Amino acid sequence: MTLFSSFLIIHVSTGLCAVLVGVLPVVTRKGSRAHRLWGRLFAGLMAVLLVCAWAMTALRFNTYFLALSATATLNLFSGAWVLRRKRPDLNTADRARPLDWAATLAVIGIGLWILVLLAQGRSDGPATVSAALAASALIMGAWDLWRFAAPTSWPFSPELWTYEHLAKMLGAYSAVLSAFSGNFLTALPAPWSQLWPTVLFQCLIVAWIATLVVRKRRRPLCVG
Repeated sequence: MTLFSSFLIIHVSTGLCAVLVGVLPVVTRKGSRAHRLWGRLFAGLMAVLLVCAWAMTALRFNTYFLALSATATLNLFSGAWVLRRKRPDLNTADRARPLDWAATLAVIGIGLWILVLLAQGRSDGPATVSAALAASALIMGAWDLWRFAAPTSWPFSPELWTYEHLAKMLGAYSAVLSAFSGNFLTALPAPWSQLWPTVLFQCLIVAWIATLVVRKRRRPLCVG
């Protein structure tokens, strides 16, 4: 068995587990013990999966895998670490640290590199999906840099970390679901076999955050 095959077996196994476990933090009550437990397990599985993904990309370079790994890594890292940056307006310890900056800048650099490779016609997979993933990484990276540089500026609010955590962790789940769908749901035509989870979860994220914002604005009216 080659080193690549060993990483692949671990990658696929943890990926299948992450697809199953990733649903549980979504359906459990936010802030509950079960939510934290399943969330940590999902994050752990994703971390192992991504380590293997980066190793396989290094051993056998592929622009699609690189784009997917970069986007999923930033989603997972930023979605988990935003829990340590809840109130930068009250506590300077809740502001971005060198690791936040380094990880975000690295992913932005990778996203730009992927777009250059695609422009040169060097695509090892579905170019449309790779471009969409790279663009997603760049947008998310730019957002994080703005939040790091001006943590209390617009659109900061005491609840912003909740929306970021929700959006980024669902983004991480959609990334692993995209990989699962692209490899196992082969009845769907490309590139939609890889794209439908991203489209679905982007719509879900927007609807969910909008619901939370509306609910928050109505709360004082209900109290009065």
